[in-house]
Amino acid sequence: MFADLRVLSKAQNDDVSWTMSQLEVELLMLQNAALSAQTGELADLQQVRKRFDIFFSRNTTVRQSAFFGPMARNEEVAAYMAETVEFLEQSIPFVDGPDENLRSRLPFMLSQIEVLRPKVRALALSGVDHFTTQVSADRQRLSVTLQRLAFGLTTLIAVLFLALASLIQLYRQGQRAAQLSDRARSRFEAAVSSSLDAVLVVDKRGQIVEFNGAAETVFGYSRMDVLGKDMSDLIVPEELRAAHRAGLKRFVETGNKKVIGAGRVRLQGMRASGEVFPVELSISLSEASGETVFVSFLRDITSELKAEEDLKNALEKAQVGEQAKSNLLTVMSHEMRTPLNGILGSLDLLDQSNLSDTQKRHLASIGISGELLLSHVNDVLDLSSLGTENEPPKQAPFNLRDLVQDVNASLRSNADQAGNDLSVDFTTQDLEAVRGDRGALQRCLVNLVGNALKFTRDGSVAIEVERLSSSDVVEFRVADTGVGIAPENLSRIFEEFVTIDTAFDRENSGTGLGLAITKRLIERNGGTLEADSLLGEGSLFTFRLPLPKVDVGDGIRGTAGTQTLPDLPKGFHALIVDDNDINREILVDIIRELGGRSHQASNGYDAIDMCDDTDFDVLLLDISMPGIDGIETLKRIRDGAARNAATPAVAVTAHASVSDHEAILAQDFQRLVLKPVRRSAIHSTLVEVFSGEEKVGSHDLDMSEQEPEFLKRFGQERYTEAQLETQGELSQFLDGKGTSDLISEKDRQEAHRLSGSAAVLGWQSLWSILQEIQNAPEGQWGDLLSRLRNEAEALHPDAADQR
Repeated sequence: MFADLRVLSKAQNDDVSWTMSQLEVELLMLQNAALSAQTGELADLQQVRKRFDIFFSRNTTVRQSAFFGPMARNEEVAAYMAETVEFLEQSIPFVDGPDENLRSRLPFMLSQIEVLRPKVRALALSGVDHFTTQVSADRQRLSVTLQRLAFGLTTLIAVLFLALASLIQLYRQGQRAAQLSDRARSRFEAAVSSSLDAVLVVDKRGQIVEFNGAAETVFGYSRMDVLGKDMSDLIVPEELRAAHRAGLKRFVETGNKKVIGAGRVRLQGMRASGEVFPVELSISLSEASGETVFVSFLRDITSELKAEEDLKNALEKAQVGEQAKSNLLTVMSHEMRTPLNGILGSLDLLDQSNLSDTQKRHLASIGISGELLLSHVNDVLDLSSLGTENEPPKQAPFNLRDLVQDVNASLRSNADQAGNDLSVDFTTQDLEAVRGDRGALQRCLVNLVGNALKFTRDGSVAIEVERLSSSDVVEFRVADTGVGIAPENLSRIFEEFVTIDTAFDRENSGTGLGLAITKRLIERNGGTLEADSLLGEGSLFTFRLPLPKVDVGDGIRGTAGTQTLPDLPKGFHALIVDDNDINREILVDIIRELGGRSHQASNGYDAIDMCDDTDFDVLLLDISMPGIDGIETLKRIRDGAARNAATPAVAVTAHASVSDHEAILAQDFQRLVLKPVRRSAIHSTLVEVFSGEEKVGSHDLDMSEQEPEFLKRFGQERYTEAQLETQGELSQFLDGKGTSDLISEKDRQEAHRLSGSAAVLGWQSLWSILQEIQNAPEGQWGDLLSRLRNEAEALHPDAADQR
């Protein structure tokens, strides 16, 4: 822009006008020289040549100048210039030739000059007009540029003023922020100095840069003594210093954090006296004057740890006391049940033919009260067994619809006595063949429906069953129109030994354990139980259980869970090995009913000899036997008896734990059946063995839900005889046992043998105690011996029939 100003300041249009006018002047001077040379001397010809050269040079200057380039784009100007150039090119030969030739050509030159003069004048005028226009345009562009420059400068000045205002604003904000920072720092320093926790600020080198008053109290150093010193040398115990420094180095080099930002952690600190004590520590990162520092909050937790230890000891004592009370409750329940069984048995045997009506009424009252007391005792025992049950619930296929209908039918008379209408409604399909714990579900339904009938008079009780959204979960609803439950009592009804004070409660006494047992059973099977009620309107109990559907083709029929199974190979040959005579007797009879024949052995050695001499289709081996057990027996048969090295084997055992089952099946047994054995379990097991199916778990039935197989198979007389035999064996086992002796291996073996007889006879309580003795991990009798004695005393024939 400044260059343009300088160009415009030189008045280029004047230079151009002079140059273009000089072109015309030089042409006139050439014309005058030619006129003089026509009559003049030789010198005049030299003057002609001189003027020609000057005109030629002027013309060349005009054509080659930068100013002429834009002008030459005009067609008229270009034509004039072309004629001028043509004149010069025609004149050069004779101008540069001999004088005579030049003199002779002067008239022609003058005529050409006369023709060229107006065109040269027009060329000069055109050049002046063109350059005048160009200069005007340049001045216009410069004017626009100057205007834009003025606008830009104005805008820049405005922006600068705005920037200045912003800087002033930022300056004021900075001042306010600095003031706030000073206040915050002052508050922080005040908080740190007054904090009850020890606060240490440490830089990346591990040197202390801040140490508050609480830290002075906790560690025993003064602030001025520790500032700038290595923290690890002062407050970190010697055995932890290497780890502390390694952690600090790792963070500085890699940024890897473990304790930093991890919340409160418990470590150890060291006082100035060298005492090591427990601390609770929290570390965070902060920026101070552009440098990263560690802010540590420490608290002496010696008293807290002591309080925790005292609380833990108190909890352990409370748990021991609770367990002792539970054990006492269980023992007392057993002790109470023994005389109750005797009382009730004696009442049944008492001849009432010679008694008066009043005496009979009194005896009936005694019987009713005894039965009620016995039911309370059984509830306590059931609750105790549920509280200590570690095994998973038994899962088996059954017909859900039939089970609910059976519960409804069994409680129909109770409903009629109270004038209640008892109904069942299945709101969805897929409620027949399911898998679950049938016994637990039946008991829960009986408890809930029985409870609803107990507190309802002249009303209705409804059972609804629904599968939720085609899932494995089935919802059961038990609704009644009874007295209802007050809102303040609704949360307490599932607690143990809780009864709600209502009018019906006085007529229907109880232990308050029914709902507690029901809730535990449902939760043990992976379900939930809820209750809703309006006082005076009625109650609704809802529980959900996972009951997946099973294939109807599995042969599930009715409530007993019987199965339609294919026939076994006719005349198959089985070896039965068991040290218990009753167990062998049952297995031999079952094999015969299933169309097979059998050999039997009472120990592993006899079984090995039989396998050397006879071919068998299947081996049924008891696991726990004197001498060598079933696992070792099978191993020797596989290794030495060529006849039966590949014969499939089935383990028949009273071991109830899942871990025992897995260990047994891992020893080349194809299947496992739990005692007491059932015909259906043996049948289904042999079907799987002979069909070559993959290994599965155990086949068992809940003996509490079934009539003893021995009683069904051999009748009451043989059953009573077996009871007496087992009682005698049990008495021999108990003779001479002290209360403090350790359980010997011989005791375990005898307990296992007796548990097999108890299972076959349906004595569940005795079986449970014998199982505990057999599997007691510490080898201590504890209360097992006293419980076993109590159970043995209750096992006279009359009591056994009532059980």
